[in-house]
Amino acid sequence: MFYNYFLAYGDCFHLGDRLVGGFPIMKSMNEDMTLVKLNKRLMQSLRATAEDKTIQTRNGDTITYAEYFAHKSKAILDEIDRVLAFHYGLSEEETDFIINYDIKYRMGRGMLGMNDGDREA
Repeated sequence: MFYNYFLAYGDCFHLGDRLVGGFPIMKSMNEDMTLVKLNKRLMQSLRATAEDKTIQTRNGDTITYAEYFAHKSKAILDEIDRVLAFHYGLSEEETDFIINYDIKYRMGRGMLGMNDGDREA
């Protein structure tokens, strides 16, 4: 769900405190221990699959940062989306849309059973 919010209100590249803090949270979510546990699992998964990247700036400075790959944690993200969908009162069809939205771009069409020859140019 946050991915859709990020696409609608963010620049699809930077993730700042203002954008995260603006995501609407329902009071019932603050007390949902399932979300707390899923969040911990997600953070562990993201850290475990992150790759350290090092770049050189034009000034000659070296910057090292962790690059995260959310698609590697999709199963956990789907669980979170189902819990959030319950809190927001989404239908099964709406939940399915959220979980599968933009999947061919985030996960790659190969994940949907298509081979490289089936890809659009």
